Amino acid sequence: MTDASRSPRDDFPAQPWDEALPDVEQRTTPRFTLLIRTAKLVSETGEYLCIVRDVSPQGIKVRTFHPLPNDQDFAIELASGERHRIAKVWENADLTGFRFRDAVPLARLLAEAPEGRRKRSVRLRLALPATLYSSGRPLNGTFVDISQHGACIECDTLLAMDERIRVACDCLPELTARVRWRRRPLYGLIFEQTFRFDELARLTAPHQTLAPRLRAVGGGR
Repeated sequence: MTDASRSPRDDFPAQPWDEALPDVEQRTTPRFTLLIRTAKLVSETGEYLCIVRDVSPQGIKVRTFHPLPNDQDFAIELASGERHRIAKVWENADLTGFRFRDAVPLARLLAEAPEGRRKRSVRLRLALPATLYSSGRPLNGTFVDISQHGACIECDTLLAMDERIRVACDCLPELTARVRWRRRPLYGLIFEQTFRFDELARLTAPHQTLAPRLRAVGGGR
């Protein structure tokens, strides 16, 4: 177990934790348990899938599926698109506690999607070279982002709408997908077989350093 500043606790009190007092006397902030709320951690090194487990106006506890980088600054981006700056407080196996650097209204933390919009899968930005097979022809391509259900690919060759293609990449299993949108040279793909959330987290984490390093770790949208 590593400790960034003090021992891990279930809560994120407004005042510094006093080890001499029992936990129940220090629970000064309401907590909301979010058993399965997908999100991603963003740092200068990369973007990493996680699941939010507990949240309060002061902090957040997440489950991760691999060791996190030793970056100083993080942000949490929720499925709603809300992004907030956070600081690591503690880490214990696959659970990590963070404190918000700025005050965050609970309503924004608990919203699953902006009003009037449907919930979207969490997408990871990354830059992975890939080979696309279109009508048997191998084409050079690059992953721009990826989710459990699809991806954005950059390819200089024209692909047809609804075209069925195969995508090969060194760090991912071979994928079969269809072209759902195009804004050349970018193409949106829908996978025929989806990833498990934890599977995608583990597969992509070692390759995040290949992504562009210009990342906004700043405040909420």
